[in-house]
Amino acid sequence: MDTKTPPIPLKVQEKPKPKQQESVADVSLPPLTPYRNHRQKQKTPGTQWSRDVPSAIRYQDHQKKRPYRVLQIGATPLMHACQQGDRARVLRLLKEQEESIGYRDRTLRNALHYCMDAGTGGAVAAAAPELVNAPDAEGHTPLHLAVIAGDTQLVAVLLANGADVNAKDLEGHSVLHWATVCGEAECVRLVLAAGARPSTPDLRGGSPLHYAAQCCGAAATAELAVPKKVGLKVLQTLLEFGADVNAKDEDGRQPILWAASAGSVEAVLALARAGGSAAAGAADKDGLTALHCAASRGHARCVEALVNLCGAHPDHVDDNGCSALHYAATLGHADATALILKLGADPNRQDRKGRTPALCAAAKGQLETLKILAQHGGSLYARTIRGTGVAHEAVASGRIELIKWLAKKRPSTLDVATHDGKTPLHVAALHGHLDVCKALLDNGARINAVLRTSKGNLMTALDAALYRGHRDCAKLIQMHGGTTAQKLRMQKTVPNKGQVRYTYVDLQNLYSKAKAPKSRRV
Repeated sequence: MDTKTPPIPLKVQEKPKPKQQESVADVSLPPLTPYRNHRQKQKTPGTQWSRDVPSAIRYQDHQKKRPYRVLQIGATPLMHACQQGDRARVLRLLKEQEESIGYRDRTLRNALHYCMDAGTGGAVAAAAPELVNAPDAEGHTPLHLAVIAGDTQLVAVLLANGADVNAKDLEGHSVLHWATVCGEAECVRLVLAAGARPSTPDLRGGSPLHYAAQCCGAAATAELAVPKKVGLKVLQTLLEFGADVNAKDEDGRQPILWAASAGSVEAVLALARAGGSAAAGAADKDGLTALHCAASRGHARCVEALVNLCGAHPDHVDDNGCSALHYAATLGHADATALILKLGADPNRQDRKGRTPALCAAAKGQLETLKILAQHGGSLYARTIRGTGVAHEAVASGRIELIKWLAKKRPSTLDVATHDGKTPLHVAALHGHLDVCKALLDNGARINAVLRTSKGNLMTALDAALYRGHRDCAKLIQMHGGTTAQKLRMQKTVPNKGQVRYTYVDLQNLYSKAKAPKSRRV
């Protein structure tokens, strides 16, 4: 198992704010495109336009009668009137300035994008039906903006005027995607009743049901401002209209994996009921199941529901041979770790590299979960296929509290060697952990154990510290009698007065003594 967090579906963005572009840390799922809010469009005097249509515009006016111009700055009076919801002014401008109806602003939005209510929207749509399905620079039609605003009356008017209910933006997000992530349950039902496809995927394969499952979680709700009850209502509505519970995104994840990652027990159970027993065991392209996803995020209630109510096996492994316990322990989720052990998981299960949950927890310096594993029979003497032990991983993490706990609990683990002769002191010297070096030396670590590198060179702990430029560690090791592998080749002896004789030491013997026997799989 890689020590990093498994690729779990993360957040989708909240309703777009004006003039802000949010960055997305987890690229495992596609964010919904942020854009400037049409409600807060500012007026700019000195309206200008360009007769050149940018190459990004592929939409053409159906009637070919009105001028198609893109404003470089500002907006037309008609756009301002639509934004302010002034229906009387809109009707007057539609008659007086008919030539400006087809104009676009610099984001390629027309007057219908600016409409704030059903009254103005109906008037513009009736006067210029070719604008109903016109996309802006990011592919959003007026119907996209209407569902984002949650204006059901405007949505109904646009649908009555021929709006495409399955229109997608440039990232493949449909009108239903946006209604789902914005928590507009009434709009969801309205567009579904109008013929929206409930399982249409975006460019990354995420269906509206995927996003609804994620919105049901507490973590997602905090960012999206979608109440959990609303998220569940949207999810139930999608299932009611036949959304595919087994739909997969580009990574092979089904909606139940998204729900487990978000920590929504209710969504997990609803999807499991809709998908049968197969949903709980569904795995993505890396073999990760819903149980892996819940454990990696520390969602203990989801873990319990998946095992006890959905039939998930606590020892199910992914393609790397890692169980849910590996992820919970590695990422420091103590409650989830204890629960999975209580549900019957094997504390000493090894992955394809021979790593146990204890080895993975030690690698990340997770003292609390390592203690829990030890209490439930997790071996502190476990080795990987290369002979790496718990102490090696703990030293690499640099957490001195973990080293002290091992020294008290299992002091003999602090001086074991891998198959190539590397001891925890070598690791500490290579990483420059001075306090860890001191703790190991205080607990009797061998000072001049010999390591054979991948290039066949021999190296002591002092060599390791000097090689990496850690002079403080090198000085400490020298103070305790450390020397280099080169000096070990020759030792001075003075058998007679005035006579100096050199004795050569067979480093192959030193190396073989330092080398640990091959470990058995625990």
